[in-house]
Amino acid sequence: MTEKSVRAHAGCEIPRWHFTMLRDSGRNAAIEAAIASCNVVGKTVVEIGTGAGLPAMLFAKYGASKVFTCEVDERLADVACEVIRANNLHERIVVIAKSSRQAILDGDLPSAPDVIFTETLDCGVVGEGYEVIAEDIRTLAGPSTIVMPARIQQLGFLCTDRQAYEKNSVSTQCGFDLSSLNLLAERSYFAVNKMLHDPECISATVLFRQYDYLDPNALDAVEHRIIAHSSGLCHGMASYFEAFFGEFLVTSRDPKSHWAIAFHPLREPMPVESGRHYCLRGTKTGLIELVSM
Repeated sequence: MTEKSVRAHAGCEIPRWHFTMLRDSGRNAAIEAAIASCNVVGKTVVEIGTGAGLPAMLFAKYGASKVFTCEVDERLADVACEVIRANNLHERIVVIAKSSRQAILDGDLPSAPDVIFTETLDCGVVGEGYEVIAEDIRTLAGPSTIVMPARIQQLGFLCTDRQAYEKNSVSTQCGFDLSSLNLLAERSYFAVNKMLHDPECISATVLFRQYDYLDPNALDAVEHRIIAHSSGLCHGMASYFEAFFGEFLVTSRDPKSHWAIAFHPLREPMPVESGRHYCLRGTKTGLIELVSM
């Protein structure tokens, strides 16, 4: 990025998680190992979400003949171009400063590429545009296209976590009732720092949802029968994901991972009894509902 473009973007810094993600050695090693094992020599790759350009450069490093990578944030696209050029890979990597949807509409991306790669995941999987990106992947993919990650598992357990719940609600302060603000609280999920939170697990861990970019029904509502193994006040569900890049796993459960865990709050905390059965329902946004059976 030139000094001129840096000045143009002054005051518009990128979120700090970009840096912690790029310093996540476990994540980087898993992605590199997956790409290295994929035999991409001479192949055409489409990437959705360039970031700083690391996965695109890894594909080029391991022999891809052409990598088309799209980035909706023009600042990041500019930086990625600079990084890629500095590493002498600009002849094989094309950075497109558009969303994948716009790049498809404009004819910038090849149909039926050999590989489609994306790592547009947040702590609860769907918050970085999963639904639209999955539609775009299905538009581009051919019968033999390899999609990375091939699947994502979201696992969760009911928990007592007053600290997390209270991050998303308010009652009385300075003698005034502020609870009307709760109508605008996050209802689906939000990030919880693994190092600062230790939710009390009050149920077994369930496979809450499986995501597959090629499955148009992956976001259908889910319903699970779950048994409380401890009595207490359930504030919601804590979840983490496991993304499978070939044989290699990237997970937000790892304490060293830059990803937080996701906390899915109930609308109101609910008392649960040990040994009793409950129905746990989830929508495509990560919103949950718990009903006694």
